[in-house]
This record gives sequence, structure tokens and C-alpha cells, in this order.
Amino acid sequence: MSEDFTLEKCKMLAEKASSSADLPYACKKYPEAVKAASIKRSGTKKAAYEGMQGGLAAQAQKAKGRETHAQIQRRLTNSRRFTKSN
Repeated sequence: MSEDFTLEKCKMLAEKASSSADLPYACKKYPEAVKAASIKRSGTKKAAYEGMQGGLAAQAQKAKGRETHAQIQRRLTNSRRFTKSN
């Protein structure tokens, strides 16, 4: 039961495949299909917090062990905090 893979059919499979390794061997001869399968389709990090308020997004980042933008900014810009002023 040999199945013919045309360029159109391989492009359709490539849109649904998560990587080029998931494509059938016959489709790997079409560079356009391989390229379409190689494109990463994950959502952006910003979309993960869509609809959340700033405090909730910060809490989610804290749960993951990451600093918030404000914490990073304070850490990198407040250099005179522990120095003795005359």
C-alpha cells in the first residue's frame, strides 16, 4: 500500500506535524514542507498571561522562581544602597 506524497499533501501534513522528524520519508524531499514543519508553533510568553492583571502575572513568575521586572530593575540600578555617604 504505497501512498504517493505530493507537495500539497506534504504541506498539509507539515502544518500539523510538530517537527520535521514527524514527516514521512517521502515528504522530506520537498524543502518547503520540511521548512513548514520546522517552524515553531508555540504561543508567546505574553499570551500565557493574557487577561491577567500585573500582580497575578508577577505571582505566577514568582512561583516559577523568576524575579519580576521591578525586582530585576532594583537589583541592577540601585548600586548606592549599601554604600556609606559622607
